[in-house]
Amino acid sequence: MSEKIKTWLKSCGEEMKSAKAKLAGAIEKGFERARLSRVEIATNLDLSMVPNYVAYKAALIREKTMLQHVCVGLAAILVVMFVASRFEVSHLETRLRLKEYILAPGVSDFIPVAPQSVPDAYVQHAVSDFVATLGNTNPTNIEERFKQLSAVMSPALQVQFNAEAVEWVAKARAENISEMLTVLEKRVEADADGKYRAVIRTRTDSFVGSESIGYRNEVVEMGLRLVPPDVGRRWFLEITSLSRGSAEAFETSKGLGGGLNGK
Repeated sequence: MSEKIKTWLKSCGEEMKSAKAKLAGAIEKGFERARLSRVEIATNLDLSMVPNYVAYKAALIREKTMLQHVCVGLAAILVVMFVASRFEVSHLETRLRLKEYILAPGVSDFIPVAPQSVPDAYVQHAVSDFVATLGNTNPTNIEERFKQLSAVMSPALQVQFNAEAVEWVAKARAENISEMLTVLEKRVEADADGKYRAVIRTRTDSFVGSESIGYRNEVVEMGLRLVPPDVGRRWFLEITSLSRGSAEAFETSKGLGGGLNGK
């Protein structure tokens, strides 16, 4: 009994070994077949197009990068142009508002104006202000008023006026002379070049202290021209010529052909 069992167990063991050997062989054969098939597939790849593909991808990336740089550059240019245009518009608006008030005769008394045109009233008011500054003086304010008038003169006339006014200022202070000017007649004419010539007939009353020493009839002739606006300047007119003399002398010069063509 024991011999039969031993024989049966031995035969079973051999059969199991045989089955394991067959199974291991099949697995190994499968791995080998798979390895051979992969090698066969790998060896059949066409790698001749790889350089072209790599070059294409590199060119595509470079083109995209360059396009991005161009877009950023254009955006920066547009921003700069926008900022510059807004600054220019703001500057023009400021200049436009300045143009609207270029002929303001006072701080709160503005008058309407049109581009490239000057109302006659503006020139008339400016002439009256200049003449009043010239003729209404006393020992206390004469120097200050002459400085105000000199500030609106052309450079050449300013030098001449200041040199000639020194003697009269000293005399007015020394003798306590005051003057009061009254405008009797005023005429302002414009020429083709946009310049103005004003002729003002006045009566000037003179005083020594509080005592009147009489009056005299005078004529003030004044040449004017428009000047660019300047901050703090009340009148945008400049005096280019100025003369002051007796009415008799003016009539004489007018009879000889002078008049508005005088100094």
